[in-house]
Amino acid sequence: MPVDPDLLAGYLLACLVLIVTPGPDMAFVLGQTLAGGARRGWAATAGVYAGVCIHIGLAAAGVAALVAASPVLFTTLRIAGAAYLVWLGTQALRAAMRHDPSGHPVEATPSLLAAFRQGFLTNLLNPKVGLFFLAFVPLFVDPARGPAWLQMLILGPMAPTLALPFYAMLIPGAAHVAGRLRTSSAGRWLDAAAGALFLGLGVRLLAGSLG
Repeated sequence: MPVDPDLLAGYLLACLVLIVTPGPDMAFVLGQTLAGGARRGWAATAGVYAGVCIHIGLAAAGVAALVAASPVLFTTLRIAGAAYLVWLGTQALRAAMRHDPSGHPVEATPSLLAAFRQGFLTNLLNPKVGLFFLAFVPLFVDPARGPAWLQMLILGPMAPTLALPFYAMLIPGAAHVAGRLRTSSAGRWLDAAAGALFLGLGVRLLAGSLG
């Protein structure tokens, strides 16, 4: 086995703790689900997962180390990701303002492809994800069992895969609540809540990047 079983057990346990800890990806998926239902939430999750896979590959190839070693590049990526979230939040707030008196949006909601793309970019533009795989995953790598990059490619995808059952409970629950509210005039408030969530998350990340 290319991965040490004891280290693997510790890694999986640590991943489970991190999965249930609220973070940017969870907040983004929740906001997408509230704004567009379960299918949009899963599309956003798929986008996040695709972004994670890119980060894993970059970390295994050593590219993430170059980003971490360059404060300017690291900060630039964080600012770009935060600005993107602020833009998404602004768009959601504008959508809330475009609801008609019955509570239905005047314009069509973004496509599933758009939700996927937004999830992908939100994750990809967060250098902390790459830093996580660069700094955390190697703690559970045993050089005696083979190339470190191979073990990282094995361990890395386990973290987002373990998160899928958690999202399988989170997304339907949020979609159920959103669906009940959208039958009333509260639909615009769901878009407003999603917008505020994205906007607040973006501002928080931006403040952390500039602070």
